[in-house]
Amino acid sequence: MNAARGCKDMEVIIVSDTIAVMKWLLTLAIAATAHADGQLKAGVSRVEITPSMNMEMSGYAKRKCGPANGTHDPLFAKVLLLESGDARVALVTLDLSSMVSDTLRRDVGSKLNIPLLLLSASHTHSAPSFLPYGSNPSASEAASAYLAELERKIFNAIQEASKSMFPAKLGVARGSIQLGYNRLLLREDGRARALFDNLERVPYGPVDPEFILLGVDDMEGNRKALLIHYAAHAVVLGPTNCKYSADYPGVLQAKVEEAIPGTQAMFVQGGAGDINPLFMARSGKEEDDFRVVQKMGEILAAEVIRTNGSVKPVSPLPQTIRWRTDNLAFAHRWQKDRTLDVGITTVLIGMDIAIATVPGEPLHRLQTMWKQQADAPHALFYGYTATSSGGWAGYIPDIRSAAYGGYGADASTFIEIGAGEKIMLRHLTNLYELKGMWSDKPGRP
Repeated sequence: MNAARGCKDMEVIIVSDTIAVMKWLLTLAIAATAHADGQLKAGVSRVEITPSMNMEMSGYAKRKCGPANGTHDPLFAKVLLLESGDARVALVTLDLSSMVSDTLRRDVGSKLNIPLLLLSASHTHSAPSFLPYGSNPSASEAASAYLAELERKIFNAIQEASKSMFPAKLGVARGSIQLGYNRLLLREDGRARALFDNLERVPYGPVDPEFILLGVDDMEGNRKALLIHYAAHAVVLGPTNCKYSADYPGVLQAKVEEAIPGTQAMFVQGGAGDINPLFMARSGKEEDDFRVVQKMGEILAAEVIRTNGSVKPVSPLPQTIRWRTDNLAFAHRWQKDRTLDVGITTVLIGMDIAIATVPGEPLHRLQTMWKQQADAPHALFYGYTATSSGGWAGYIPDIRSAAYGGYGADASTFIEIGAGEKIMLRHLTNLYELKGMWSDKPGRP
């Protein structure tokens, strides 16, 4: 009886093992198919975009020195091209104050078959002014020529990246360091006003001190690109500076590339509309001021380099790339007969990485809203990023900040109250759509 029971037990074991092997083989087959269909590929390139002429500079309405008088450090456009199946996305980070170009978007789509272009500016105030914005028409011949040059250079860089694609995998890591302060301080009258120069480096809050790293590796584990997401205005240099410079993001990227050979470091500015850097160069002495820029960049770079070692792969293949682009119409806050068109794009890579883009200067609470509410392990916020038709939205405050006021909240902003939250709610709605979670009929009780 025991022998018979033993045989029966062995039969059960054999059947169970056979089922397990079959399941394992089926899993391998599914994985192989997914790998073939959803193989992520990437390409990287860069091009210098420093103007050859001394142009008017961006950022400061009352710049003390007028046009640029030279270059301290070069300005770059850096490209990361991602491809999965038929989906292709070009992300371009730029050492510029802002960048919008319908011409470039159309050319990249029609000539390179890349339907989605993200133009993400670091918002350095030591770059040339060449786009129409606010009271600055930027209609000069030099501005038009530089924009055309930019469009040509960026197109060629994207084309170069498309010719050197490699199988890729993505990884993410997080770190935190407070190198910014919230410049909208509440005053005795109960209203907020901006503190632009915080030379005592008081860490006023609230801020979002987190930085997120997105690593792009080849299949041998070599890091080919490292995207650094952080939120702090690139205004270490003040209105006395007359040299072209990428400000602290330039130092950051150079130091990271020096420490991790073969890696292209790319800075992505977040919700920095109300966040100034703790390090501010306001002496008016060029050598001293650039030392301050160097210090801020090096401090952030040291944390990024240390955190780079903890980058962990995102979920296995397939890494599909999906997106939803919207053009939203908002009322002008002050001129009720005018409207503003704001183009946004929500991107979902696999099921883990969700990107929200905003073409303007969003305040940091909008970034926090996205990171807290986006139903994805890695929620990335791309402020100062143009992706579709529509103009530059300028400062985009959250409702609370708009109520308390201050620069960018109820001054130097022109978009309707509540537009920031409406933009983020559309991103959240799009994210669930991209995940296939909206039903076309009522759900089960």
